[in-house]
Amino acid sequence: MNLSRLIRPLFSTVIVGIAIDHKTCNVATHFYKSGRLISSQRKEFRTSPGELPMQAVRFIQKIRAKNPFTYTSVLPCSIIQGVLSTDKESEFKNFGVNCSEITYKRFDNNWSVFIANEGIAETKKRFLKLGADFIISPFLLLYRLAKDTFQENCKLYVLFQHSNITMLITKKNCGALFGGYYVLESEIDAELAVVRNSLSEDVDDIQQEDITKDLQEELSDIEEVDLNNDANDEKLIEMLKGDSEDDGIKLHTETENNEDLDDFSRVNTTAKFIQSALNEFYSNPLYNSEFISEIVIFNPHNIRQETLQQIEQITMLEISIFNCDIAQELANLGYDSYEVFESRGEV
Repeated sequence: MNLSRLIRPLFSTVIVGIAIDHKTCNVATHFYKSGRLISSQRKEFRTSPGELPMQAVRFIQKIRAKNPFTYTSVLPCSIIQGVLSTDKESEFKNFGVNCSEITYKRFDNNWSVFIANEGIAETKKRFLKLGADFIISPFLLLYRLAKDTFQENCKLYVLFQHSNITMLITKKNCGALFGGYYVLESEIDAELAVVRNSLSEDVDDIQQEDITKDLQEELSDIEEVDLNNDANDEKLIEMLKGDSEDDGIKLHTETENNEDLDDFSRVNTTAKFIQSALNEFYSNPLYNSEFISEIVIFNPHNIRQETLQQIEQITMLEISIFNCDIAQELANLGYDSYEVFESRGEV
């Protein structure tokens, strides 16, 4: 028996779910002893779009220093990934998929998920400082989130992240009938750039016309201040403080407005992708298509339901919305994967 087998009972098994989405990195840490979850913790870090922040790396390295049996569970960095409504390798080519260029996993009910080998390599490179022990398909994550809502009729499930969306069409006891993975970031950035530039030009024109008038009006409103009077000093401080607070409110409002604009653009683009996916599902003979009765959206970023309801207006389909925590789900799925490898003696 090797040393790791001897000391393993002395330490917890730790699974760290890492979810990087746009400018946010969420980390969920689960501690297991004797097959039981004994504790968990969650941290959030701000980062540059799509990057693993050094604060998160240091945080996880500290955990690993005390718990040598620590494993990371992450989503793949690849636009070439998807779902196949078959588990037969000979049929993969019908979907334009070359088995030699992908890594795939087959499931009961005759369906599979795949990721391009280049995407696996890209993911390992992103998490090079920590390692990527379990790379979890977003389709598998979405299937796990959705399974408690399966019914006899088909539904379209959507995992609505900031950077991308994952779609899955399925029903009870049927596996995956269709899947699609769509990148939102480039589409959204292009749309927002046009809108913001337009708004900026309008504001600049207005400011150029009114700046002299506004400045004169503000100066005329300031009462004469006696520099020898301490009481007036306090009055001046209060007046400037009030201006500062007003600026803070304006800045906060501007940030909220930008976020609302960003969410609206994402929802609008997502609705277009949903319509495109439905058209593909209904028209392509590769899929045994059925009528979609409902769209179920998993909303990890708490985007307002009123905003998401716009998808219902565009697609004319009923919508249900659920909150979710991707990092927590990755930690859960990571432990499932750990148990499989442990049973083979591979961890």
